Amino acid sequence: MKNRIRRVLTTICAVGMTYIAATPAPAQNVKQLLAAFTEKINGATSLEMTFALTFENPVKGLLRNYEGTLLCSGAKYRLLTDESDIYSDGRNKWLYNRETNEVYIQYVSDDEESADITDHPLRFLTSCQKDFSYKQKGDRREDNGHTLVDIEFTPKNKQAAYISIVLTLDVDTAYPHTINYFAKNARYAIRITRITPDVETFDGYFAFPKHKYPGVEIIDLR
Repeated sequence: MKNRIRRVLTTICAVGMTYIAATPAPAQNVKQLLAAFTEKINGATSLEMTFALTFENPVKGLLRNYEGTLLCSGAKYRLLTDESDIYSDGRNKWLYNRETNEVYIQYVSDDEESADITDHPLRFLTSCQKDFSYKQKGDRREDNGHTLVDIEFTPKNKQAAYISIVLTLDVDTAYPHTINYFAKNARYAIRITRITPDVETFDGYFAFPKHKYPGVEIIDLR
């Protein structure tokens, strides 16, 4: 369950990489867009994103659809989906499985080089720039006149559980249109429905609200 959460969150965060590149200039190359992303992410007080996620595993004949919301503020965040929830107050993280009604509690790593996406999604986003190679695959014009650009990210670690991530960016709005995450035997497709920067937050948003999960089994791994 925890590995699935990490894969989903990796996908969501990769979408954020595309969104933050907020200067819609077709002449910009991918490196310039990622530099703009880093500048924006460091200056934003918070970011809220709603999305629809489709998971497909042709080998096992699985097709599932989820909806969710990601809210980030500095080192704190919460990710709520139809399947599982994650809360992090910057020091502790709670990983909740709706199917089993269990929540795992762990410490957040202080290691700036941590590869665990559930530690700090915003920090992971900036590290993606050195952990992936990337290239533009193509562009096309939609009926509404907007230009979409496909950018493919390939992990430098050949032992990674995924093959590539393809982001489709709306150049005219600088918002992500879709993202496809290709694992060895599965695909995650995300469609962003809304992105709102600098939303108002408070600390209570990011700690696990036990009262909202009646009968939950707490497994403390700290």
